[in-house]
Amino acid sequence: MQHRTNQPAGDGGVDYLARYRDGDAQAFRHLVDACRDRMLQFFYRLCWDRDRAEDLAQDLFLKLLRGSKRYRPEGRMMTFVFRCATNLWIDHYRQQRPRPRVMSYDQVLLPGEDATASIEYLAPTATPVQQLAGDEEKAALRAALERLTEPHRIVFELAVYQELPYQEISALLDIPVGTVKSRMHNATLALKQLLARPAAGVVRTRRSGGSG
Repeated sequence: MQHRTNQPAGDGGVDYLARYRDGDAQAFRHLVDACRDRMLQFFYRLCWDRDRAEDLAQDLFLKLLRGSKRYRPEGRMMTFVFRCATNLWIDHYRQQRPRPRVMSYDQVLLPGEDATASIEYLAPTATPVQQLAGDEEKAALRAALERLTEPHRIVFELAVYQELPYQEISALLDIPVGTVKSRMHNATLALKQLLARPAAGVVRTRRSGGSG
């Protein structure tokens, strides 16, 4: 039996969560297939840990499964999925990194951290200079992203990597579009400033490994 719904559809024109709620037993598997890679990327760029990203993605799909009977679409399915993923990440972040200091939502950078201190080289680099430079740039970007406060980092992730329009991010985070634009502007400005600083340090690191 084919289940039809008049509810707003998700990506690809099908709201798999609504179809599963309405009795299509295969729809949830289609939802996981459609969303899994994107959710893994979303969580990985927030925690930089593939195992943790896998766990968070699994937790997300369990929450979607258990809450499917209460699902009431009000827009695209992916917007709802991202809203659940964002809330799950915020809860996880607060549990893992409790910060007794109260920070303003307008604060762009976390306090008391050196922009270059958290740079990690995930694997030995290959010999070509271009690949080495590319690895260093990725490490520097990672370190800079980790300096952003969570409200700004999430907006940047959704706008840049997930390519969501500001209007959708506004609905997803339940904040005005103007706030989304402001956080995006401030995050971009802060990242540019942070990435400009460690350039000399990157050169020193590269040269220190050579024979001169």
